[in-house]
Amino acid sequence: LGAAGTSTASLPAVPPSISVAGPSAPLLGAVILSFVGALHWGYAVRRDARGASGWMQYGWSVLPALVAWASLQLPVWTGLRVQAAMLVACFVMDRVLARIDPVPSWLMQLRAALTMVATTALLGASLT
Repeated sequence: LGAAGTSTASLPAVPPSISVAGPSAPLLGAVILSFVGALHWGYAVRRDARGASGWMQYGWSVLPALVAWASLQLPVWTGLRVQAAMLVACFVMDRVLARIDPVPSWLMQLRAALTMVATTALLGASLT
């Protein structure tokens, strides 16, 4: 389901005479980034995160949504590239935070695959 949802960013949702990247790809990228950030809010709540690690987790959890919102204010091609970069940054941070609060190994494998698919789709859409 995740791979199917992320791969639609490169499919046209508008008539063929209009660019593939507008308007659905940036919106889908923003939704994906918001969801990825929300995962960390849930992890922090689950472990009752407090102190410095709590601030890091809660702070990080809202950053992808803020970047997603900001990316929608940019020219479409730039915004899509910002979203792709943020997805990679989220994956890197997921690996760092997984050391603090371990997650099942299958989750990181899934995140890696979905990050590659979504990043490729967003970058591809930014080139059209």
